[in-house]
Amino acid sequence: MRLIIFRGAGLAGLVARTELDAKSLPQAAAKTFAVEVDRANLREEPPPPPEKSWPDAQLYELCLEEAGPTISVRYSDESLPEQVRLLVAWVDGRPERVESIEP
Repeated sequence: MRLIIFRGAGLAGLVARTELDAKSLPQAAAKTFAVEVDRANLREEPPPPPEKSWPDAQLYELCLEEAGPTISVRYSDESLPEQVRLLVAWVDGRPERVESIEP
């Protein structure tokens, strides 16, 4: 399982990419990762794409890659569910994550 989180905001159009692959985690952390993904309900019916409410609104796209097709969901900072926010924070706290900036 691999989760890619894209975050973008502002007029510059830069997108931050954070990626975490369960294969890079110790066994206990990989289990916790799976639990956090389950709690975030990313596999459920995706919400409608958020509408930007202002030019610098933070937008999120989470892409979950597993054995089946990639699951992709989008949120604004305002529509981000608490369990998804917790998953993003958990991923951000892992030293195994890979971060980059995309144009």
